[in-house]
Amino acid sequence: MSIFLDIMKEELDRNLYKQAAFDAELQKFPKGYLSICKIDGKEYLYRKRREGKKVVSEYIGVVGDDACKKAEYDRKQYEMIKESIKGLKEEEKLRKAIRDYE
Repeated sequence: MSIFLDIMKEELDRNLYKQAAFDAELQKFPKGYLSICKIDGKEYLYRKRREGKKVVSEYIGVVGDDACKKAEYDRKQYEMIKESIKGLKEEEKLRKAIRDYE
């Protein structure tokens, strides 16, 4: 039984290490969500984020240009990392329960 617990401890440590690495990766991305606004028939992309009680909009560009494509790609990467962290947190709960079994 102790081999099993040792393996589970190692897996929990690995999980926590991966979570920390993913959290560090998330810090590289800009905060906020992307919003498309239509003005005079053209679509413009903005990044909106909360600063205190105010929502601040940052202009990115016309939808379809390189800056917008990069912003959309970054947002997809951000969402994928968030999903990975969510899965690791669920896994961590199980591993902690097993570790606490000792």
